[in-house]
Order: sequence, then C-alpha cells, then structure tokens
Amino acid sequence: MNENDYTIRYERPEDYRTVENLVRESFWNVYRPGCSEHYVIHVLRDDPAFVPELDFVMEKDGQLIGQNMFMKTIIEADDGRTVPVLTMGPIGIAPDWKRQGYGKRLLDFCLEKARDMGFGAVLFEGNIGFYSHCGFDYARKFGIRYHDLPEGADDSFFLCRELIPGYLSGVTGVYQTPRGYYVNDEDVETFDKAFPPKVKQKLPGQIFD
Repeated sequence: MNENDYTIRYERPEDYRTVENLVRESFWNVYRPGCSEHYVIHVLRDDPAFVPELDFVMEKDGQLIGQNMFMKTIIEADDGRTVPVLTMGPIGIAPDWKRQGYGKRLLDFCLEKARDMGFGAVLFEGNIGFYSHCGFDYARKFGIRYHDLPEGADDSFFLCRELIPGYLSGVTGVYQTPRGYYVNDEDVETFDKAFPPKVKQKLPGQIFD
C-alpha cells in the first residue's frame, strides 16, 4: 500500500447511504448482535456538535472502503472550567480491507486535519491494542474520567490523544459524550429495515446484549 493506492476526501451527500452500509458491514455482530453504528452516523450528521470539516471517506479503485467523523464535546474540569475537545467515530473500514493498514492511514490523516484546525485533544471509546499505534493512551493518564462510570470500574476502553502537546496539562475532570450518540433501539430497528437483511448473532467478545 502506498499513498497513490487510495484517496481521502470529504464525504458528500450522495455518499451517505453507501457510507451507512459500509459502517453496517464493518460493525455487524462486533459489539452486539447486529449493530447500531450505521444509524448513529445517520443522525450525527444533523447534530449541532458535528464537525463537517472533519467528515472524511477513503476511496480505492472507485469504491468507498473507509470513513471517519468527529464531534465537538467538552471536559467538565474539576476547577470549574469547560475544556473543549473532540470525540470521533464511528470510524469504519470495509471488511475486505481491514487489517491492511488503511484504518491507521485514515485516522492519521484525520487527526492531522483536526490539529491543523486548532483542536487540542481527542477522547473516545476504543481498543488500546489498535489505537496506541496512532498515539492514543488511556484517558486516566491525563486525569480525565468517563462520565457515569463508577469509581474503580474498568475504564480501559476510554482513550485520549493530545493533538496540541500540553493541551490537557493541569486539567482533571469528566468527559461528556455528545448526546447524539445515544440512540433508541426501536429507531435503530426501523432504520435497519431499509438495508439488505443480515443475521444477528450473539458472539464471544460482544459487550452489549
């Protein structure tokens, strides 16, 4: 793979359904039987926190194989400040192109653009085994706590990367997930009926029922 092997560009309205199907294929039966991520991306595009300047797709040989998007959110700091940060995702790579380096290339590109826009840090929920290769670490190391998580509970899913070195220096507090990520299961089911039928399966490693 080289940089001439793919193109990263802004998502366009005519891409929406293709991207939603890509996300559906990427996340189906991964974290739960079926998935909700394709509906999440559908509703987030109309959310006030959505950052259209950071809404990208990856194209290879005329086919969309990846996407990522970002949302504005905040850390409610212990000293009373409100610290603006970004969260991201869902980020997806089409199943046929996973584990070939495309996800890292896409993410590195997006993070560079976010930094160029002046955003100081990105926090989100992910797997440290992959995202550490893109500069992420456990958010607890930055003094940031995940909202609604009981003290002592496993927070290894909650990751952070400073885009501007020192941006979170002296900041401790609670990260707030944008409300747009919380979707109703019935709405997901209704939305999913517009896509080709797929079988939901309960598999080892899923974290939701």
